[in-house]
Amino acid sequence: MAADRAPAEPAAPIETDERFAHQPALDGVRALAVSAVVLFHADVPGFGGGYVGVSVFFTLSGFLITSLLIREHRHTGQVDASGFYARRARRLLPASALCLTGVVVLAGLGAWHQVTHLQRDVWAAALQVFNWLRLTGDTSYADLVARSGGQVSPLEHYWSLAIEEQFYWVWPLAFAGLAALALRTGRRLAVVLAVPTALAIVAAPAIGAVWGPEAAYWSTFARVGEILTGAVAAAVVAERGAPRWARPLAPVCLVLIAGAVVWFPTANGPAYAGWLPALSIVTVGLLLGLQGEGALRRGLAVRPLVALGAISYGVYLFHWPIFTLVDEARLGRGGAALLAARLGLTLAVAVASYFLLERPVRLSRRSPRPTLVAGGVVTLAVLLIALTLPENAPVIDTAGSAAAEAAITGRRIGDVDVAASDEAVPPEGWRVPVLTAPRTDRPVRILVVGDSTAKATGGGLARWAAANPDRAQVTIKGQAGCGFVQGGTRVFPQGDQAIPDECDAYVDEVIPAKVAELQPDVVMAMTTAWDVINQRFEGTGPEAPMDPEYRHRIEAGLAEATDAMLAAGAPQVVWIAEPTVDPIWNPVHSPQEERERHAVLHDTMGALAAQHPDQVAVADLAWWIDQAGLATDHGARPDGVHLSASAAERLATDWLGPVLVNASVRGR
Repeated sequence: MAADRAPAEPAAPIETDERFAHQPALDGVRALAVSAVVLFHADVPGFGGGYVGVSVFFTLSGFLITSLLIREHRHTGQVDASGFYARRARRLLPASALCLTGVVVLAGLGAWHQVTHLQRDVWAAALQVFNWLRLTGDTSYADLVARSGGQVSPLEHYWSLAIEEQFYWVWPLAFAGLAALALRTGRRLAVVLAVPTALAIVAAPAIGAVWGPEAAYWSTFARVGEILTGAVAAAVVAERGAPRWARPLAPVCLVLIAGAVVWFPTANGPAYAGWLPALSIVTVGLLLGLQGEGALRRGLAVRPLVALGAISYGVYLFHWPIFTLVDEARLGRGGAALLAARLGLTLAVAVASYFLLERPVRLSRRSPRPTLVAGGVVTLAVLLIALTLPENAPVIDTAGSAAAEAAITGRRIGDVDVAASDEAVPPEGWRVPVLTAPRTDRPVRILVVGDSTAKATGGGLARWAAANPDRAQVTIKGQAGCGFVQGGTRVFPQGDQAIPDECDAYVDEVIPAKVAELQPDVVMAMTTAWDVINQRFEGTGPEAPMDPEYRHRIEAGLAEATDAMLAAGAPQVVWIAEPTVDPIWNPVHSPQEERERHAVLHDTMGALAAQHPDQVAVADLAWWIDQAGLATDHGARPDGVHLSASAAERLATDWLGPVLVNASVRGR
């Protein structure tokens, strides 16, 4: 996301000698590009396609870097690869190392404690392979929420830096070969460069078609065409000067880029089908048009834009860790106040980094060898510092080693005649108070099913059961990202997401099979976000749970799951009336926090208990959370959705464990 200074205009033919000077207007382009990306990440309306700014950076970087290589080749007849790498190291490594070190230090102090594999992320960022790491993982919305509770890595944005650096490890040698080929064949360099560029542009949609949208967006091979188009533009300017026909096109190209920022969808569309390399030709038109004097060139060269462009690399580097750390819960305010705080802190850090670190290092002009050695030492130091990071367990893994200790074992013993105490009968219908679990002559066998919140809540039960092996055995068989509503498509501002096939199989096949296998005394079933977010069904638009069709689907889904569990041999099914979501980390933007949505689930559960009074009950966790004062306790629910390990264990010990034991006694 960074580049060196731009060539002057008009540029002379490649065989002549001329100076390459700074073009302030290109700093203005940088400023607009980084602004689009930052406002996109801030979820500002109208910037849903702000990721196009990254594409503009790619093309601009290819233009500037190749311009410098052309200058060097013209002056010396060769390319000094070691000097090239040294310049790249001086330009990019100091701020990047500062950012990574800052993330490690803050993580050690407790920040991003819900992010799994942060140590791995730091290593991938430092070694410039983060985009490939991204491609090896599950990038679905469900995975983001279920595995990390919605708190995303502070280094997610390093994917684009990795693509640029991978290209530039290869480019000086490749350029030298292509430049030599141009001289040997007597062809223009622009024509020679256009061949691999055209191949890269054509390859990108093919990559998307064969390997999917993630590969089209994150793969180096799918995005390299955007950098190469900038390289071709640099050769055109060097050989022929600024094309006159491009000057009137520059404003049109800028408007087209702005239109893409506004109108491109966030999670699908051309960017995810491999069309950004082709669309980068529009950026090339802008860059070529800015080589000649004009109103747009003067407008982009105004001082505020030039200043922002100068620090754009730092703004890009530091904004995302700051955005993930400074949220509404910590600041106590949202909206414009939150945006202003994030932007102000980002600019302050970027300015300090630029003047105190980046600029002094870049202007030091050390020879390549000590620069590269120092770069290697700094990178190694970052890697070693990252080893101090603990490996955070996923937020839903609250059971730890207790999961194995508490698991249901052996065959089910025959029914035991145990009289329930008076406390076993809920005095408030399906709202169950704090109870003391009655004694039985064998452990009560509890099976936990449901989504990631069931797994997090069940982890506390496993801890309680491991500490009380004579009271209960607990097996958790949840499926993160899956609710009980079937046949719909989840609707997000970022785009729609069909309910995964594995969710249907989980409800229809996995749960009944597990009940039949373990023969538990009681099954605890829980669902939260996935059955209250907006969905569309065949023949409907986006619907909320309060709408008739969606409500019908909820009623049918919970009823079918209940019937399947009872038919498989479960004597008792206890539905958990979940608390309202209070998402403080929420990349899946959806109205989960509306109480009326959760009330539909609660009413459905209550109706099932009324239909099956001897086999189905409802434990009102929402009520208990309120009574315990944990509704807005971000220590108990770090992400506002899932219980922490300690809160889940407290819940199981004080309330849920006894409730489930009493439910099992009731069914004997």
